[in-house]
Amino acid sequence: MLEDYINDKLDEAQDFLRNDTAKALKIYDDILEIDPENIDALNGMGSAYMKLNQIDEADKYFDKSLSICENSSALLNKGIVWKHKNNNEKALYYYNKAYEANPNLKNIINILKDELNTKEINPTNFNDEASELIEKGIILKNENKLWDSLDALTKAIDADSSCKSDVDKLINEIKSCLNQELSYIDEEYNPDNKIDRIKMQALRALVKDNDPEKALTLMNIALELDENDLNTLNHKGGVLFIQSKYQKALECFDRCLKIDRTYYCALFNKALVLRITNKLRGALNCFNELLKTRQYHQKAKPYQLEILDKLKEADMPDSF
Repeated sequence: MLEDYINDKLDEAQDFLRNDTAKALKIYDDILEIDPENIDALNGMGSAYMKLNQIDEADKYFDKSLSICENSSALLNKGIVWKHKNNNEKALYYYNKAYEANPNLKNIINILKDELNTKEINPTNFNDEASELIEKGIILKNENKLWDSLDALTKAIDADSSCKSDVDKLINEIKSCLNQELSYIDEEYNPDNKIDRIKMQALRALVKDNDPEKALTLMNIALELDENDLNTLNHKGGVLFIQSKYQKALECFDRCLKIDRTYYCALFNKALVLRITNKLRGALNCFNELLKTRQYHQKAKPYQLEILDKLKEADMPDSF
């Protein structure tokens, strides 16, 4: 049946959207050849172009989606488009329209609205040390030096706790960027397999519904059926990372590596957990191991260099 085929292809594209944008674009394009007014495919194309930072191209697809029918996904993404274009007024308009279309999006919309307000932080409201660190953090963030920005902003809170609520908004933006770095392995899902069906529901809850708690519940059910399912363990660790539950995330990634020491996506994710919790030596060891692999060499190298620089600044030994 054509509808079932299209739905299966949409799920496939959604899986690729995380790690292989080109494949996702190709699948969405194939769907649109069959069904040019498929809302999910149009929004998927827009999301894929957003990941490629082709904002104007993404905007065209969201507009096409909205020309067919008003839908919360396109409205929400239009808000993000206008945020990228530094037009907060229009971004806020589309966020509000998205909420009207789907009140279940309240949590994510509130987060996005908070991000619009981060530019209104006035460092001079806090003590001199905190003000200097906040200004430094904002500059570093704009230069995409996320780890240094995170360090500066964290120190600002230590210097003046009254800035915490404002600075946390900036920190959450940075963490959102770091979440996108998590690594996963694409997997073929068999709709006739019970575990695969549960895993597909979990990913849908996470990506489409923005419901990490539901996703975790479904992942735990899948793990009860197969406690050694590497894909599920790795995704569970990713959800816990997103929730800033770093120790529990680390346990998931370590469990993956205990089952298969060459499961390098879990090793990369473990390294990110160690880096974000400032365990530099452990993170460096992980990135050094990843540099030995062809698959992760290019991705791990910038992290290794950043940590080596950080260790040298602190006069810490860089070999262990």
